[in-house]
Amino acid sequence: MSNRNQVGNFGNTKIFKLFSLGFIFVSLFLPVTVVALPELTGRIAYSVRGFNEGFGKFDYNIQMTTFVDGDYKTRSLNHPGYYAVWSPEEDILYFIQRVKTESHIFSIDVNSPRQKTQLTEIGGTYRFLAISPDGKKLAFNGYTSQQRQQENQIWVMDIKSRQMEAVTAIPHFGRTFFFYGISWGPFSKRLVFSLERPGGLEQLFLLDTETQEIEVLTEFNIDIYPVWTPDGENILFKRWDREIDTMYSINVETRVLTPLYDIDKNAGMWTDWSADSRSIIYSLWGVFYLHDLDAGKTEKLFEVDGGIFGISWWKQEAISLPVEPKQKITTTWGDVKSTLR
Repeated sequence: MSNRNQVGNFGNTKIFKLFSLGFIFVSLFLPVTVVALPELTGRIAYSVRGFNEGFGKFDYNIQMTTFVDGDYKTRSLNHPGYYAVWSPEEDILYFIQRVKTESHIFSIDVNSPRQKTQLTEIGGTYRFLAISPDGKKLAFNGYTSQQRQQENQIWVMDIKSRQMEAVTAIPHFGRTFFFYGISWGPFSKRLVFSLERPGGLEQLFLLDTETQEIEVLTEFNIDIYPVWTPDGENILFKRWDREIDTMYSINVETRVLTPLYDIDKNAGMWTDWSADSRSIIYSLWGVFYLHDLDAGKTEKLFEVDGGIFGISWWKQEAISLPVEPKQKITTTWGDVKSTLR
């Protein structure tokens, strides 16, 4: 697969080159066009590829857009970083930032964004940050500065204690395997992730973070960038094809696939769900769109001067999940790898 333009492993030259195309300067004062956004509420956080005057170099600068009464307001949080994710309970934003030759995870309060807190004690190369629905844990993939690149795994950090542990032990067979997206499921107990496997395929897997057992979700395709719905029923992902890429949703219990909309293969793309799981906000390079599942229609929202990297839509409304699903994951990684080698 050649079009992996969403990946942000800045410690790897092969991956970094994929970001060098299509990005342009971003101004600190973004142009505001008045558009009617009656269905949008809350706010989104994302990064924009642009010039950071404080650091005197190009970087991924974190922006925040708030939707108010059918209009929107955008401001810079003045922090270089990427993979920004909202805490579900407070005005806290988590993100990954490159510090010299290492990456670390930080948090800021968007009401006083100048002060930031470093959460990781050990630096490394970290990517695809995701927060659990209960706001207590962060998941990401990567390897520490004390490890080799081949030891790339999924990690879970307890935010309160700041302790992190690897929750996968995926064999690397002597080469590096890249992850292409991580997202938390309901009850903060399961993760969905995309992993490159032998043969040039990226498949979706489900991980039970307590038992560390893994189950295959999709096979024999190139499926990347999964995002779990807040109601826990479906997972959005991008399926690569030779001619055109398509966004799909898959029902976690029934495994029924639903094609949603096609997207430009050559455009950098990120997505996130609304709190009610009925709308999808996504980007193509520097333009934001909203796709309504019920109407089956897509609306252009607004654009910024630069390439968008990552989207996190703050979930203002709590999702009621009174009953834990009865289905248990029984597949171990040993079983999975034996079918994929």
